[in-house]
Amino acid sequence: MISKRARLINFILRLLKVQERLADYDTGMKFLARDRRHGPARPGRWIRKHCQIIENQIDNHKVYEIEPKEGASKRHIFYLHGGGYAFHIVFVHWMMIKRLIKATGASATVPLYPLAPEHDWSQSYPVVMQAYDRAVTKYGAENIAIMGDSAGGGYSLGLTQMLRDQGKPMPGKIILLSPWLDATASDPLQPELEKHDVLLSVQGARTAGQFWAGEGKDPATFPVSPLFAAIDMLPPIAIFAGSHDLLYADALRLKAKADKQDIPLTLYVGDQMQHVWMLLPIREAKLARSQIISFIMHEAMVSSSETDRAG
Repeated sequence: MISKRARLINFILRLLKVQERLADYDTGMKFLARDRRHGPARPGRWIRKHCQIIENQIDNHKVYEIEPKEGASKRHIFYLHGGGYAFHIVFVHWMMIKRLIKATGASATVPLYPLAPEHDWSQSYPVVMQAYDRAVTKYGAENIAIMGDSAGGGYSLGLTQMLRDQGKPMPGKIILLSPWLDATASDPLQPELEKHDVLLSVQGARTAGQFWAGEGKDPATFPVSPLFAAIDMLPPIAIFAGSHDLLYADALRLKAKADKQDIPLTLYVGDQMQHVWMLLPIREAKLARSQIISFIMHEAMVSSSETDRAG
């Protein structure tokens, strides 16, 4: 049974009709306009107090480099935030980054990458690739865990696949939180999952996916939809997904693909959990974070045959 707080959050989101409002194009664009007016959230008080923060620019897009002042380890988190590739980083992303830094002593790189619909993937990836190259030079590729939630999860997988294809140094690990891996939102399971999801809709995902692909471009192609590209020769992967998340279908397909090819991947499933539940202030998220921290801290933790329950 899920926690009372998780049920309360689900109830409030359904009462506010967030899913319906984001699915409607005109209402969604109003949300996007408000997001642009507010701008990206900044690192919170704990990070500002306990870490050194360096703000760099790549093609006029901010990239944060964050290093603990005390207790620093060699580990490094390269975090790509979610938001449908269209919305700025928000408070809950920084809270997750803070908790991971605090628990692991890791440093972090957080690129505020070019967003859709003003930009598509072809304009955004070069910025993130430069940020990754800088992180490799400074921290070493083997110490890096590429990590992201939702669209940032899709970005994390797509970036690592692109690194492989270009023969660049590969990260040590990949961590995907409710990853959006198929921008077409065409999986046959998704209409049923949509009934349980309080945030995402098939129509909203398809609209955002087309924005990310670019006008007139096919969203089923790589890297817009990294699910359709090869996943061999990648570092160990950990996926966290909720069984009431529209994107659970993407996680299941990636897991099946990995199992078929005997590729190291663990899928952690939060029973009755919503989209990006591991970022929320709920009991189930605390367990998921402990599993994420263990994955960051330890070597070779996963095998392709594992599927664990995280909620």
